[in-house]
Amino acid sequence: MELDSENNSNFTKVHFDFNNLPQLTNPWRQLQLQGVALGLIRLPAGDGYTFTHSHAQQEEVYIVVEGKGAMVVDGELVTLESGDIVRVDPPAKRALTADANTDLFVICTGGLAAGYPKQANARYLIDDGIPDYDDIPPWYRDNPEIVERNARLKARMLKAQSKRESQQEPS
Repeated sequence: MELDSENNSNFTKVHFDFNNLPQLTNPWRQLQLQGVALGLIRLPAGDGYTFTHSHAQQEEVYIVVEGKGAMVVDGELVTLESGDIVRVDPPAKRALTADANTDLFVICTGGLAAGYPKQANARYLIDDGIPDYDDIPPWYRDNPEIVERNARLKARMLKAQSKRESQQEPS
């Protein structure tokens, strides 16, 4: 939640209450970022991503600020605790989860490849994320509600892609 904002031609300052963030906060517009992708991730205890994702070009660095949890990277489970920093190659499939007993607060950052965002109304500064709704992380793999939820998300994504493609076709 933005509480205070200062804007100057040489810097931008924005204040967030790190203890009360939603699951994912992407402050690129508030900070007027142009060369750095940045995400603030706060997962409640026992909560995690329900699918993996990769990127076309974005190398990411995950900085564990607070708590404990785990990250799956291309099927390998990596334990996380405050102070850990993990770099992930663009094509590697990754997902995060918080430990059952503690929240997890992570800052995710990376350099910005030229030409991003590709879409003018992009939610993220670097919009090259590739969700894999069929690749369910181990912490949710046997949960039928998550399988069903991911199927709905995949159908919605495919419908949106089809609509974008039909709008781009020449008449």
